[in-house]
Amino acid sequence: MRKFTVIASGLLLGLGIVAWKTAIAADAPKAADEAAERAKFVGVWKGYAVEGKGENPNRGPVKLEITATDKTMHGIQIKSDGNVDHGVGEFTFDLAAEPRRLDAAKTNERGRKQEYIGIYALEGDTLKWCVSPQKVRPETFETKKGQFLVILKRDKTAAK
Repeated sequence: MRKFTVIASGLLLGLGIVAWKTAIAADAPKAADEAAERAKFVGVWKGYAVEGKGENPNRGPVKLEITATDKTMHGIQIKSDGNVDHGVGEFTFDLAAEPRRLDAAKTNERGRKQEYIGIYALEGDTLKWCVSPQKVRPETFETKKGQFLVILKRDKTAAK
């Protein structure tokens, strides 16, 4: 009986090590995928918070410019009477979700954390980000109560 217990313990330990190595190996591609996705975001993006489902992507009530590094976003609202700096914040992905998720957070001038949760689609040099400052994640790409759709184009003239 003791021999069986030792063999079973050894087998379980071996399986545990295999599972642990498999989990580590599985995390490596995830990290590589996220790093590759982050690299696609780096640059300057210009566009609009659009109405509806973005039927008119080249205009909207709010004109925006977002500068992204591999970890942060800096948002500026472009206005004829002076730009509004919306600050810098970090962003995170969930690449396994469908549609993919893009969340951003920043600390405002009063020290309060503001979170924006959303979904996104990145197709070439066009980024669609449907985002909500509420606690409910958008399910569709459209501007409606509690969420807004931003359509941005990569500014190829800006230096990365």
